[in-house]
Amino acid sequence: MRRAIWWASLCCVVLAVGSLGAETAQPTAAPFRVLLVDCTKTLESTMRVGGLAGGIRQSGLAELTVLFSDAASPYDDPLAGRPLPAAPFDLILVVPRGVGDGTASVVWLLVAGNPEGNPTASSALKLLSAGMSLVFGSSVSAAGPLDDLWAALMASLYAAEGWLR
Repeated sequence: MRRAIWWASLCCVVLAVGSLGAETAQPTAAPFRVLLVDCTKTLESTMRVGGLAGGIRQSGLAELTVLFSDAASPYDDPLAGRPLPAAPFDLILVVPRGVGDGTASVVWLLVAGNPEGNPTASSALKLLSAGMSLVFGSSVSAAGPLDDLWAALMASLYAAEGWLR
């Protein structure tokens, strides 16, 4: 009889401690924040960008924000004149004007600093580069700051302005 009472008490203590642990807020990692800037003008390319955005959202790997820009050329600053975000992004994906009609063949993946020094950014660049080929086919390639001087310059500008962290 004593043994049964002892086991019942032990089970109650274990359950009580377990329920207290379950109610304690667990620290969560800050989400990987991605800004997708759509500068495309054709319906087909905008739909492709929408598919890319849906894939990023469904993956659950990043918090995604989408902005539409009216940049006049692929090399215009699509974020010029826009208010800064409340918190900087980890990655900015710029789909320039001209991707839909073939006058631009590069989508820029921008991160602050050297992406090889940040495993999360490096993995994100690899995943998004693979996603570009699925969304746009072989006509469009992805370029990060280590691949393209323009991407490196834009990433440096956005980091200095507070868009990238």
